[in-house]
Amino acid sequence: MAIFVSIILPVFGLILIGYVAGRTPILPATAVRGIANAATYLMIPALLFRSMVGDGAVPSMEPGIVLAYFGGCLIILALALICGRALFRMTLDQLGVFGMAAMYSNAVLLGLPLMQTAFGPSGVILQTRIIAFHSLILLPVTTMLIAVGRGQSGGFLKIIGSAVKDTVTNPIIIGLIGGLAWSFTGLGIWQPLDRMMAMLGAAASPTALIALGAAQAQSSLRLGREMTEALTAAALKLVLHPLIVWFLTAKVVGLPPEAVAVATVTAALPAGANVYLQAHQFGVYVAGAVNAVMLTTLLSVVSITLILGLLHPG
Repeated sequence: MAIFVSIILPVFGLILIGYVAGRTPILPATAVRGIANAATYLMIPALLFRSMVGDGAVPSMEPGIVLAYFGGCLIILALALICGRALFRMTLDQLGVFGMAAMYSNAVLLGLPLMQTAFGPSGVILQTRIIAFHSLILLPVTTMLIAVGRGQSGGFLKIIGSAVKDTVTNPIIIGLIGGLAWSFTGLGIWQPLDRMMAMLGAAASPTALIALGAAQAQSSLRLGREMTEALTAAALKLVLHPLIVWFLTAKVVGLPPEAVAVATVTAALPAGANVYLQAHQFGVYVAGAVNAVMLTTLLSVVSITLILGLLHPG
């Protein structure tokens, strides 16, 4: 109960504030896009850049947590492809979105604020190791599945090139790679600029959470077959994904307790907004993507609370 009150409640409380505001004229759809863009293009990259630079020392990329976490993601993707095909007779492009919903965590908009609250700066640093590869690995994989399933013309190299372009122009990836590159200079950040970036970074969490809640308010859950599919994706995302990542990090790789907790909580996060954005971009499985994102966001209150209760050092 103490963990729920001190960690979970503030995070989801801000989402609720955003949800309520999003149901009123205070935050119309254009305003929600604006504050979400401010978080995505300004505040979160500043937070990640400073986290990667740290005190000027070159950061360790923590290969153990990266290998264990993304090994779990690929296992879940394989299970999602099997379930989607066997249970729902999905096409390959639909399977790409469905698989993404089952493995792609909301590691930035929800994950970073949660790690800041639960673990402090050390949790954010560990989280950046996952985020650094989150889009680099998972977006190209799902993009290729969708593109091949839709019969996109231009051949394999064009599909790969499009996926790489989308990844390297992502502002979050730019913030991470820029911070990593700057850390190798050992110079740190000029103090006035560091202070500005610190102020931007401090605004990242509440802004992102309010934007997330407002965006949820302006969508709606759809009943029918899509709901059954979303429940299946939620079971994979919120139950199997954290279990597999916990097993790989704790029992196979043998990471320290905090790294195990950060990776497992990240796996228990709901499906990220990029799931919907991918579906919308390609015009594939859009209703199912909306259901999966909204349902996993609602149910993740339970999964995150349980996992933090079991693994949080405090």
